[in-house]
Amino acid sequence: MKELQLLDDGDSFRRSAYQYIKESDFFIDFGDDEIEVLSRWTRAYSADTGCVVLNEGDKSNCLCIIIKGEINIFKKLPDEHLKIAEAVAGESIGEMGIIDGEPFSASAIASKDSIVLLISREDFEDIVKQHITLGNKLLWKLAKILTTRLRHTTKRLAELLTGKK
Repeated sequence: MKELQLLDDGDSFRRSAYQYIKESDFFIDFGDDEIEVLSRWTRAYSADTGCVVLNEGDKSNCLCIIIKGEINIFKKLPDEHLKIAEAVAGESIGEMGIIDGEPFSASAIASKDSIVLLISREDFEDIVKQHITLGNKLLWKLAKILTTRLRHTTKRLAELLTGKK
């Protein structure tokens, strides 16, 4: 099984992290000072095609922002893995676990060679505590992502239950 490969996370990486964050649609409404702070709290990984980025049932320990590539989301069923979504550059995965600490509810597997930025749950909590305005901005961003996904899921469920689109 392919695993994430750490690209870098030291001081030399900060300039690269800054550029990754600056160019990501996920952070489009973040200022240069906020991006500078975030660059100190991220680690970049490469995820080759077929690499498991997040594994369903594992302890949720990070927020993952896709910088390059594509990640497919799969839910384990008794006799198959069902693809339920895909995430592309500028999107995130792992948001629920960063907030509630529960295990990942689905697996995420790179469908193309990808680069992802990870913020650990502990680092996320430190950002929220030490950089209150930035932490609030991140939390609001995650809340919007989660509510949008919940609305979409509710609509899909209603369509499935009624057979109407």
